[in-house]
Amino acid sequence: MEDGQKDKALTWELVESRTDRVYNLFSVAIHKNVSPRTGNVHEFQVLNSPDWVAIIPITSDDKMVLVKQYRHGSGEISLEPPGGLVKSGQSPEQSGLEELEEETGYRSSSVELLGWLYPMPALFSNKFWVYLARDVVPTGKKNPDETEEVQTVIMPVAQVRDAVRTGGINCAVMVAALHLFFDKIKEMA
Repeated sequence: MEDGQKDKALTWELVESRTDRVYNLFSVAIHKNVSPRTGNVHEFQVLNSPDWVAIIPITSDDKMVLVKQYRHGSGEISLEPPGGLVKSGQSPEQSGLEELEEETGYRSSSVELLGWLYPMPALFSNKFWVYLARDVVPTGKKNPDETEEVQTVIMPVAQVRDAVRTGGINCAVMVAALHLFFDKIKEMA
């Protein structure tokens, strides 16, 4: 069986979709899909959210600019690269650069796309974009959103790798973003 035929045998046909609830950061849709194996219709909840973006900011002396902030889901402080939602009317790149300055007070004139991922395709419909910003410089214009309390942390890249290994950085999508970064710098070596 060819790959296209294999994929078709796995694909659940969407027969109905409705929005169940709308919240500030996401909406819940109810999808009814037909099983390709049994033909039975099953109901699934899908979370629709704007795309997410993270930016990996590196200073000219090879240090990474990170943020510490409280995360309401875990109820704990999290250390991670800056990022957030892709704002309506903006590209992921524009939102990433904006988040960088708002959360850290650093700026970059250009960024490089490292890749994109589906953060949790079993539940979420959105993409997670990851950018690298080199030679970032402080602007002194840190301006977090009203619902954010963030602290800027400057860390040597080698320590960031250790923080991932030891659980000091433990947000799964940010670990994936950092993996894309570490893969990129390995390519350049």
